[in-house]
Amino acid sequence: MHLDESSPTPLYRQIYDSIREDIAGGTYPVGSKLPSIRGLAEELHCSRNTIDSAYSMLVEEGFVTGRPGSGYIVQDRSHLLEGVDALPAPRSWQSSPAYRPGARYDFTYGNLEPGTFPATAWRAIVDDLLLSVDGLACNVYTNPAGEEELRREIAWRLTRLRDVDCSPDQVIVQAGTAASVQNLLTLFDSVHDVVAMEDPGYDGVRQVFSRSTFKVMPCRVAGPVEEFFEDLEACHPKLVYVTPSSQFPTCRVMPIKARARLIAWAEANDAYILEDDYCRDFRYTERPLPPLQSMDQSGRVVYMGTFSKSLSPAMRLNYLVLPPKLLDRWNEQFRNSYPTVPWLSQAATARFMASGQWERHLRKLQMKNLRKYKALTSALREEMGDAVDILENGTGLHLLVDVKDGRSQDELIALARASDVAVYGTDRYWQSPEHPLKSCVLVGFSAIAEEDIAPGVRALASAWFS
Repeated sequence: MHLDESSPTPLYRQIYDSIREDIAGGTYPVGSKLPSIRGLAEELHCSRNTIDSAYSMLVEEGFVTGRPGSGYIVQDRSHLLEGVDALPAPRSWQSSPAYRPGARYDFTYGNLEPGTFPATAWRAIVDDLLLSVDGLACNVYTNPAGEEELRREIAWRLTRLRDVDCSPDQVIVQAGTAASVQNLLTLFDSVHDVVAMEDPGYDGVRQVFSRSTFKVMPCRVAGPVEEFFEDLEACHPKLVYVTPSSQFPTCRVMPIKARARLIAWAEANDAYILEDDYCRDFRYTERPLPPLQSMDQSGRVVYMGTFSKSLSPAMRLNYLVLPPKLLDRWNEQFRNSYPTVPWLSQAATARFMASGQWERHLRKLQMKNLRKYKALTSALREEMGDAVDILENGTGLHLLVDVKDGRSQDELIALARASDVAVYGTDRYWQSPEHPLKSCVLVGFSAIAEEDIAPGVRALASAWFS
């Protein structure tokens, strides 16, 4: 097998194509084993993640199956190999029109690297659920708050690992951040209640606030923390949205004193805090500070978590942890509602967590993202040096690069695209078109392969500074 690193085709896709052709040609007969991931990675001088991505695609397309302790076994799929040269490209994150990368080196944020989802384990769990007595749940409307098993698994981990004080009854399973926020807002009055959020901040949440006809007030977070509280006191909100563990998009971490002050403010003003702990699992340099919810003694914090960054953004699965007063309102508001997340997705997630596979999957992903974080920060400093400021705090799945010569985001993005590199603007996260980070672009590492980071940064440096 020969890999061409100069080809626009990703390495894992070259490996996939080569093995697929070998299966068609009989090099790998039915029942034979593919080389081990470790062995093939050493032979080809590439990362194990690259091999894992190729093998995962072969599993998804039905050419091989993964067996614990036995490796990957070639399946009898001769009907799939008829006219192999004429077969269209397999459906994947790379080839789907909705998710095709815009460049050879795509530093997007939010999507996950191909092969991240535990497809083999998931298939076994889903098969077992559908063929067991649990499959009877397919025939009924289930609990609108979420499956009891999943809520219990979430509550147990939040209590044990994040010091969040909650019971399963307080956990409400929802279909993504937008749906969670939209439903939470039904507990407030859009005519009289003001909502506040960080500026800059996640534009997806701001759009939900606006669509629900709430007045949205910005609270500055790019400068001294005192500015945030000045804005908060000035607008008198009933609900304030924050991302204290890794502020999006600046990557700042809210200091412990500011957390205590925010909770005291909410209690004194009969207000609530929506704490979006969207990527607490990914920290690379320091231990995390306690969540606001764990410090809250007066029931003023709504805690929100997600599986999008650690399992699959396509599943649209997240959850709210409601304080007692809001839980009573929620139960009254939604007592006749239907579940927002399909039973099968919830049941499979609960089984995946209860089996111990969740912890192994998460540890693997944390180590992968730690390596990517180190590779990205090291490459940026080596290739760009003092020409840029790197805004990051050892958290999350992205960082910001501020080019010091004053060029606009649009110019920097266009130069990068001309060199087949995709980086992304940050203007949309601000409520005002005038802000202090006009030369700042977002560089993500959740979806790009580890081996593509260094050459991608070199291409970016050449585009900007050659």
